[in-house]
Amino acid sequence: MKNFKFCLAFVAIAAMFMTSCSKDNNPDDPDGPGGENTSSLSFEVFLEDFEDKRAAQTKNHILGEGEVPSCENEDTVPSFIRAVIAIGDENSTNYVDDGDASNAEAVDIGIIPVGDNDNDGDGMPNWLTYEESFLELENGEYTIIYFDVRNSAGEVLYIAPSSNDSYGPANFENFVENPLPQSVQLENGTKTYIELEVLCYDEVFAQEYGYLFFDFEMLPLQYICIFGNECTDEGRHYPSNFMIKVWEYPSNTDSGNVTFNEDDAFVVASNNAVWSDEGENAVVTQASPLCIALPDREGQVFYAELYILDSPGDTQGTLIRRGDFTAAEIDQLYDSETEQYNYWHFREGGEYCGEDSDPCLLASVVNESEDFNNAESFGDVTIGGTEYAWSETTGEDPYGTYNIVTNAQEFYSGFPSLLDADNDSNGKFVVFDGDDLNPNGTLRRVYFSENIPTVCDGDVYYITMDLVDISTPNEGDGGNDAQLEITANGAQIALFEISDLAGYDTWTKVGFILMADGSGNIDFEISDPDGNWEGNDFGMDNINISNDPTSLNDVDHINPGI
Repeated sequence: MKNFKFCLAFVAIAAMFMTSCSKDNNPDDPDGPGGENTSSLSFEVFLEDFEDKRAAQTKNHILGEGEVPSCENEDTVPSFIRAVIAIGDENSTNYVDDGDASNAEAVDIGIIPVGDNDNDGDGMPNWLTYEESFLELENGEYTIIYFDVRNSAGEVLYIAPSSNDSYGPANFENFVENPLPQSVQLENGTKTYIELEVLCYDEVFAQEYGYLFFDFEMLPLQYICIFGNECTDEGRHYPSNFMIKVWEYPSNTDSGNVTFNEDDAFVVASNNAVWSDEGENAVVTQASPLCIALPDREGQVFYAELYILDSPGDTQGTLIRRGDFTAAEIDQLYDSETEQYNYWHFREGGEYCGEDSDPCLLASVVNESEDFNNAESFGDVTIGGTEYAWSETTGEDPYGTYNIVTNAQEFYSGFPSLLDADNDSNGKFVVFDGDDLNPNGTLRRVYFSENIPTVCDGDVYYITMDLVDISTPNEGDGGNDAQLEITANGAQIALFEISDLAGYDTWTKVGFILMADGSGNIDFEISDPDGNWEGNDFGMDNINISNDPTSLNDVDHINPGI
C-alpha cells in the first residue's frame, strides 16, 4: 500500500457568544437585527497539519503507515460545507432544513471565496462561511450529527469523524478532541460559533470515520432485518449467532478479478448472542435479530455473505450463504400495512430445519471440484457425465473413447508426453479421443454434461476447468483442431478452438458463467459443434463448479468465442 500523509482540518468555532439586542433596541447592528427568541450559527474552517499524530493510539491498535487516509486534496479549494443538524438530541428525527429537497436531511453552507487567510499563523489557509438565513434558529438544543467540507464539484475533502461503531470500529474518533455527534445549546439573541474538527477524507476508510459512504452522500436507505436458527439432525433448534457482509455487486464479474474485501464492504455486522458457556459444547441460548441499512437506489445490486459464528468470541465464522440480490428484492420484504420490514429468517442444519423464509435471497454455498487424482473412471468422479465409452486401449487409436491418465501417452502413443494441468507427475486428468465415425446417429456428441439443480430463476454459477488441445495440427482437413461448444439450458455460451486460446500441448484455464432459468435448473454441456470428430482430441482437468464470483479470478478465458 502506498505511504500516506495524514492531515487534519479544524472547523474551529471559538466558543464565543456575542450578545445582541433585539431589532428595536439595536437596529444598526452590523450582523443584522436579531430576534429575542432566535440564535444563529456560523463557521470558520482551519486546516492544520496532523502528521505528528500518525502513531496516536486508536480504539483498537496503533495506526501506522498505510492505515490512515492521504491528504491528496490539500490544494483543492473548499466551496461549501455539508452538515446534518438534528433539532433536539442525537436520537431526534427532525433536522434543520435549508429548503433544498435534494439534500434530504442535510444543509449546505457556502464558503466565502476570500483567498488564503491564515488567521492562526500556522501556515495553512482558513475560510469563513456565509451567514445563512436557515441557521437563524429557535432557542434550544441542537445536535451536529454529520459534518464535511466539499469542493465545488461536491467531492468530500474533509470529514468530521463519528464515534458511531455500528459499522465496525470507528478508529478515527480518537484523533479529535470532540467527535460527532456534538450537542449545541442555543441561547436567546446570540451568535454561536461551534468548534468542530475534521480529518482528510478517503472513501477507502469510510468505516474508520464511523460511517458508510452513503451516509454522507445522503442517499435514501432501506433496511433488511435478519434472524436465524441452527438445527441438529434430531430436529432441535437453536438461535444463531451470525455475521453478514454486504458489498456493491461488481459490474465486471464477466472479466474476472473480482474481490470482496472487508474494507470495501457496505456492512460488516453481527448480531448479539448469549452463549451457554465458554466450552467447545457451548450453544446459543439467546440471540437478537440484526437490522442493517443499505442504499435504496434504483437498479442497485448487492453481493452478500452470511457466516455462522461457531463459538463465543469467533470473529471469522463459517460461510453458509452467499449470492447477489437487488434493492427491489429487499423492498419485497417490506410490509406496507405495518410499515415495517419483515425478517429474513434463515435456517441452517438437518432435514427437520426447514427452508429459509425467502429461499431466493441468498443461496447455500456451492463449491464442488474434481481434479481426477483419485478417479479411475467417470464412475469415480463426482461431477459430470459423458456419452463416450470407457477405454483401456493404449497401443492403438482409441477412437471415440476416453481415459483418465497421468500422461497422455498412456492412452495413445501418438499423443504428446503431457502431464496434468498442475504439471504433477502423479496427478491425473481425463483425455478424450475424437472419432472419425458417427457413433450415435447424430451430428452432435456430448463430451461432458452436468445438471445443476438450483432454487431460483436467475441464480448465477461459475464453472472453471483446464483444457489442452493434443490433436495433431492439420489445417488442411478443416476440422482437426479440438473445437468445443458450451451450452447452458440449450443456449450457447461459448464456442472456440482450444488451440486458438493457447496453442497445442499447452494447458489453459477457461471459465463459463451460467444462469438458471425459470425451471430452477442449469443443464451444462460441452459438446462437439459439428459432425467431424476426427482429431478432436483434448485433455480436461481441475473442474470446479461454484456460486462464488471470485472463482473466475485469474482465469485465462471467460466464455471464449462469444
